[in-house]
Amino acid sequence: MGRFLRLARYSRAMQGRLIGFDGLRGIAAFSVLLFHAQTWATGAARGNGYLAVDFFFMLSGYVMARTYEARLGEGLSTSAFARARYRRFLPVMVIAGLIALPGFLATSDMAAWPAALASLLLVPSFFTWRLYPLNGPAWSILAELIANTAHGLLLRRLSTRTLGHVVLFSAVLFAVIASRVGVDVGAQPASFLFGLPRVMLSYGMGIILWRWWRDRPTIMVSPLAAFVLMPLYFGIGTMVDAHGWIDGMVFILLVCPLMLAGALRWRGGSRLLVGGGALSFPLYAVHAPVCMTGLMLGVPVAGGVAASLVVAGLIAWVQARPRRPGSAKLRSAPVAAS
Repeated sequence: MGRFLRLARYSRAMQGRLIGFDGLRGIAAFSVLLFHAQTWATGAARGNGYLAVDFFFMLSGYVMARTYEARLGEGLSTSAFARARYRRFLPVMVIAGLIALPGFLATSDMAAWPAALASLLLVPSFFTWRLYPLNGPAWSILAELIANTAHGLLLRRLSTRTLGHVVLFSAVLFAVIASRVGVDVGAQPASFLFGLPRVMLSYGMGIILWRWWRDRPTIMVSPLAAFVLMPLYFGIGTMVDAHGWIDGMVFILLVCPLMLAGALRWRGGSRLLVGGGALSFPLYAVHAPVCMTGLMLGVPVAGGVAASLVVAGLIAWVQARPRRPGSAKLRSAPVAAS
């Protein structure tokens, strides 16, 4: 494990990654895991842990602007950018889909098999009850790829003021949608279009925050506060069963920027934070297939959670291994780790 963490930290450092963001990625991925585990264990969703997805969107907007906006302006094509993002997501998502595939084929009508097989390549299905029948959370990967493409085609060309108008429009539209049908939209075909203003709000805010701050936030938030905010918000939300639209908008518009500001003030290295960042995307990708497959086999939810951590850790370990000349490398890219 120590070797894996050293390699992961070296990789992050070489790419100019922000260690504080790694820590937030890990917290967000674990928050989604706990939210879903509680839902599967009790049969009813409780609380607001699903909002971690909106944090992922905002983090992605910030990191993509930081990493790619200048390159897009200097000749990197939108198609090349989109293909690179797709290739980075795909390997781990294929593994996640393959975990769920045997159980799905054994319990589903043959008419649904083509949609399941296509979903291995992140092709959505608008004719099944979920966009991705093998892995429900995969909808957010599609949403992020759409946001990435919009970033390359249009958003990078907009002035910050104009982009602010786009974000404001998205905020108003999403608030109206959320007040009527709820905040946690996007995973089902019927709600996917509602998920687009959701992702554009958070992703667009991330771009704006990068342009404003350039890794030097103008608001004073301690790193410790940044790392505590999300567990505290979701913990209270679970206790009082908060899932209203106002609760969601407060998290997106206020809590997420505060967390980013605090994480940007983290100085120095941390094996724990780097390890959390390395684990975040694999954990987000595989936890639903692993836990649902476990439930089909009679494994309790706690066992599925433990298995998810083991599988995600193995994937992260493979990703951290030194690349041999001429060999392929399984790479991560997130929501959870953009």
